[in-house]
Amino acid sequence: MGLTLFRFKFILILLVIIILLLFCSIGILKVLNFHRGGLRLINNCVSFKSSLLKGHTQLPKIETCQKSDFIRDLWLGRWTRYGKNDGCQISNDGRYRCLAPDFPCQSPWCSGSLGLLESNGWVYSSHCSFRLFSADSAWNCLKNRWIFFWGDSNHVDTIRNMLNFVLDLPQIPSVPRRFDMNFSNPNDASQNVRITSIFNGHWNETLNYEGFNSLADEGFRNLLKKYFSEDTLPDTIIMNSGLHDGVHWRNLRSYTAGADYAASFWKEVMDSVRQRGLAVPHIFYRTTVATGGYARTLQFNPNKMEVYNWVALEKFRQAGLVTGVIDDFDMTFPWHFDNRCNDGVHYGRGPAKMKWRDGEIGHQYFVDLMLAHVLLNAMCSK
Repeated sequence: MGLTLFRFKFILILLVIIILLLFCSIGILKVLNFHRGGLRLINNCVSFKSSLLKGHTQLPKIETCQKSDFIRDLWLGRWTRYGKNDGCQISNDGRYRCLAPDFPCQSPWCSGSLGLLESNGWVYSSHCSFRLFSADSAWNCLKNRWIFFWGDSNHVDTIRNMLNFVLDLPQIPSVPRRFDMNFSNPNDASQNVRITSIFNGHWNETLNYEGFNSLADEGFRNLLKKYFSEDTLPDTIIMNSGLHDGVHWRNLRSYTAGADYAASFWKEVMDSVRQRGLAVPHIFYRTTVATGGYARTLQFNPNKMEVYNWVALEKFRQAGLVTGVIDDFDMTFPWHFDNRCNDGVHYGRGPAKMKWRDGEIGHQYFVDLMLAHVLLNAMCSK
């Protein structure tokens, strides 16, 4: 009886999937995967989704993210879409201005202006929804603050995208792997933010594939310690590691030892801050992206990175370092099956009207831009 019931349920699920595929044209299901133990379907057929929403379907009760929402380690979010410009063309500067800048978010999926995300209607939400920041609101949050980034080169893209798209500083075409700079609001010179970014792919910023092992170099450790020996300290630290670790650490046992050492190093740094009677910065751990397209079969493949993410997070939590988590693995996973939104290992490369890795002209950069807004939610929420 039990086996018969199981077969019936399996056949029923299979029929539903077949009906969905027949109902819409090829490509309605942007993603069909067994991610984190559950079948996830992301529907890319606007007409089908709209017909569901017009019925009696209850929308999930999610609220705008507060500070406490970032305590959760594992996010099980979704990308939803409403508002689509079928005639949208890439501009000469490589951008997709498909919706008006003031095109509003739809509750409960986000708040603010969805058009600023340049996603042609897509937006990410999880156990809570995110505020999309205008330049004024972002500057009001970040003014007179110091943000410290430590991680791989995805940080470089996220910082540049935050400067260009959110903070209204389009004249900055790139930022280096290692820098410490002050940026001013172009509309209010009294508002400044200090951003420091230290690449951890290698102790030599021009090289790669060390990850946590970059801390084996004494000069690199001293460089990091220097920023936390000043009278003024960063308000927030955004940490990440993973892609370079995937190449360096060949197995989970060796990576666990590397993560242990990294956690003990940062604990020592934060303990030294406490001993001087100063406030310890808020530390947010950003999980590593799900590598996309061709990179899914390389040494930093998504299966490996997901495990490495949670080992690192566990070690940093045990050391008492983590204020909150930003699960960028969950954000990027639905888009990792091809290279439309990534070059394999980066989701935020600058807009460009040129042939992309998948042969199409231009690429989508909104996934990383969404991350920039999520980081602002983490830093600015009360």
